[in-house]
Amino acid sequence: MQRTFWIVLSVAVLSAVVVFATGCQKKTATVGGSATCCGSCAAAGGEKHEAHHGGSLNAIETCAVGHAEIKVVGKTLSCWLVGGENETGKAVRTADPAIDLKVTADGGKTWSISLQAKPLELAGEKVGDCSHFEATTDWLDGLKKFHAEGAVNFKGQKRAVKIDYPEGYDPD
Repeated sequence: MQRTFWIVLSVAVLSAVVVFATGCQKKTATVGGSATCCGSCAAAGGEKHEAHHGGSLNAIETCAVGHAEIKVVGKTLSCWLVGGENETGKAVRTADPAIDLKVTADGGKTWSISLQAKPLELAGEKVGDCSHFEATTDWLDGLKKFHAEGAVNFKGQKRAVKIDYPEGYDPD
């Protein structure tokens, strides 16, 4: 009888440790994008998702659908289309050869930019089957914060893309 008690107690403690170790863990978001919060997990304790390229994560419609990870270095804006929720390290390819965005900076100044497919050759990507896009333009140099909107064929549907840089966009 006493042996059964210790076995049950051991199983209960081990189960609690497993649940704690694998559940949502709150992390601190940093500008420049090591993480951004998913609203659905935020309600459950604030899980952060990793931006694997060092950019900022912007939910495509919702966090569960997927993300556009955005990074600006000098005059170049890079975009990686990645999975939803905790799959931000998984590339999501599109047939679109470009992603057109309308960019609005603080103060209201606007520009148009067309991010062209820049295939990740080591991943077997090519134009028309690509998850990485880039554009280079002089007006990006020194631009610290902006909002952008466009659309992309993502997971078989034309979906709106909203970008808040550098903080990331999360409609949840």
